[in-house]
Amino acid sequence: MSITLSIPPAIVEEIRDWAAEHGTSLNQYVRECLENKVREIQAARKSTADRFMELCEKHAVQVPPGWKFDRAALYEERFEGRFK
Repeated sequence: MSITLSIPPAIVEEIRDWAAEHGTSLNQYVRECLENKVREIQAARKSTADRFMELCEKHAVQVPPGWKFDRAALYEERFEGRFK
């Protein structure tokens, strides 16, 4: 997939020079940066999901199939009547 980015020319020239000195291209450098960020995001999601599942197992929590978090419903259930 191709995308168009708007980057100030001075930055593009600086990174192109750096990339050439390091045997790569601006395109490859940007691709690697984005790939690294995606891996970080995926690892964080996985570790969060793993931690959640560990806590569920530890406390014998059973989440019904198809259940989705509903912040408004949780708020109403938890605080209903406290401020009336």
